Amino acid sequence: MPAYAELQVTTNFAFLRGASHPEELVVQAQALGLAGIAVTDRNSLAGVVRAYQQAMELDFRFLVGCRLDLVDGTSLLCWPSDRPAYARLSSLLTLGKRRAAKAGCTLTLDDVLGHDEGQVFALIPPEAPDAAFATLARRLRRRWQRLYLVLSHRYAGDDATRLQGLADLAGTTGLRPLATNDVHYHHPDRRPLQDVVTCIREHIRIADAAPLLFPNAERHLKPAGEMARLFRDCPEALESSLEILERCRFSLKELAYDYPVQDSYDGRTPDE
Repeated sequence: MPAYAELQVTTNFAFLRGASHPEELVVQAQALGLAGIAVTDRNSLAGVVRAYQQAMELDFRFLVGCRLDLVDGTSLLCWPSDRPAYARLSSLLTLGKRRAAKAGCTLTLDDVLGHDEGQVFALIPPEAPDAAFATLARRLRRRWQRLYLVLSHRYAGDDATRLQGLADLAGTTGLRPLATNDVHYHHPDRRPLQDVVTCIREHIRIADAAPLLFPNAERHLKPAGEMARLFRDCPEALESSLEILERCRFSLKELAYDYPVQDSYDGRTPDE
């Protein structure tokens, strides 16, 4: 059987975007036999704690992650490989949120480059990748030696052509293709709830929301065998998910309170 980890997952902690709790996603990922799962809410780490707690109970592999949506339209998946990288990612998100109104996050590519040590990145392509996107991919590839390009099915009738174009782009720019299902709920039954939260987010009636909704119920977790079938023409895209799983060894269990110790304490402990 093929092996696969789902590394692009949106939870209900990405406010009004995901339709499943982090715990539900972790339980379903293990039930489907996946090698691991990452939570990548948009410009937020809010959902990772509950996912981590559930993964620890199940002894299941979990990656801390985040989707970074930048002001120029660039989108990246980011997974910290170690504790210092996690601290940098936290600082980056704090920087972006302090600049923006509530629930916002204002970040530039330069901000990301200033906090990129120890991070593993995957570039999310726009709906219609152009020459400017290819230039950006080459630029980032020079900066990050192992950069991934996200490939996801949209079931819009042009998947074969679009994915082949992205695979060709990865080959010419030196990026590694990465298969994801851009998951927004753990089971297809949650698709109606996904539609409802989208309407709330966009302040629109569901009868008028068709252009803003996902056109199908495919944004759920899928077993490795199904992902292997979908990416049978690009098996290395599944292998990339396992490579990232191996590269990123950070766990929230490494975090602890660090109290400052100063000479002025006169030999007393921080608690004293």
